[in-house]
Amino acid sequence: MKLSALKRGIVAGFAAVSLVLTGCGGTGKSATSSASSTTESKEATGPFEIKDTTDRTVKFDKAPQRIIFGESRGIFATSILNPKNPTDKIVAWGTDLKGNVNDYYTNVIKVMPKVKEVPEIGGFRKADVTVENLVSYKPDVIILSVDEYKGAQKSGMLQNMDNAGLKYVVIDFRAKPLTNTTKSMTILGQLFGKQKEAEDFNKEWNKTVKMIEERVAKVKTKPTVYVWRSAGVTDCCGTWNNSNISELVNKAGGKNIGDEFIKGESGSLTPEQVIAKNPDQIIVTGGDWTGKKNKAGNPAAFASAGYNIDQKTAQESMKTALAAQPGFETLDAPKKGNFHVIWHQFYNSPLNYIAMLQIAKWLHPEEFKDIDIKNVWTSAHDKWVPIKGDGAFFNTLETKQDKQAK
Repeated sequence: MKLSALKRGIVAGFAAVSLVLTGCGGTGKSATSSASSTTESKEATGPFEIKDTTDRTVKFDKAPQRIIFGESRGIFATSILNPKNPTDKIVAWGTDLKGNVNDYYTNVIKVMPKVKEVPEIGGFRKADVTVENLVSYKPDVIILSVDEYKGAQKSGMLQNMDNAGLKYVVIDFRAKPLTNTTKSMTILGQLFGKQKEAEDFNKEWNKTVKMIEERVAKVKTKPTVYVWRSAGVTDCCGTWNNSNISELVNKAGGKNIGDEFIKGESGSLTPEQVIAKNPDQIIVTGGDWTGKKNKAGNPAAFASAGYNIDQKTAQESMKTALAAQPGFETLDAPKKGNFHVIWHQFYNSPLNYIAMLQIAKWLHPEEFKDIDIKNVWTSAHDKWVPIKGDGAFFNTLETKQDKQAK
């Protein structure tokens, strides 16, 4: 971006959303700042109650001191509330951070070694968590994702937890992020005694969403979008209905084609359906999935995204993922520079607002030309993430014209 364009971006970004201004050119998080003002949060000293994302009311006699997080990816949220000590009060958590987000995990344990010392309980969705193990940690509360909650209901695990007198609260960053992200942060703020930090984050999140809504309201055409979930890791062509990343697409001024075919929250289209729709834009979710294999036992042709991924690797992997799906070479989106990749973990992170902002910029570049996503991403890491934001999180496949212009 040229200097004049950057200046215009900063000015406009300030008027629209304060996050564009802060942290530009930062060096990453060294656990020295937080989202809160000088007024610190205080723990509840008496009884209080929480209404979780399933509308259950959970009562507490006092502030919890021993918390089990069903998903260790909960650190994405707790680092916002407590950047210096995101594992504070967590006595155990799931295995998913190490298993599913190894790029983040290997970086965070370098700067915060105590993260790897948190005991692991297994995974609720893998059904390898036992009530006996949960009870052994003497938790004041267990925090479940909505997926874990539904899975535990079906398996009978929830009934066993009830019988054991275990208290649990349900949050959600995944299924309905627009409805439940700020609600979940408020819940976590109450549980961890970080209400002010949660409130400050929610203000920034809401500012961004409002800005996106206002700008998108002015556009006349909404491009069709296919969100390709975990391309290459699972069979083509996984996607979502109006939920998860696809909900962000619809809010950002796109028309998610999965809404037409998928009845539940998620499912798959056939390659033929995608080819027939020939969407204006394709957004792939990618990760650092080295070692993953497809059903045939061959290395998965996934799109690389995440921490420590360089742009060359990202570009090559995008070409590989696209080429691995027969028939997709006929689609217009890749030829026109509209084949994109975002980090898969945005689907389970309060930082989903940054993904939505980037999606809006991809779909409506003129309306969002003043927004510098790199600055927004850097700012978020300066305030809320224990590690530097180095890597490839938002990528667009280069066209022949792009290469010739270099």
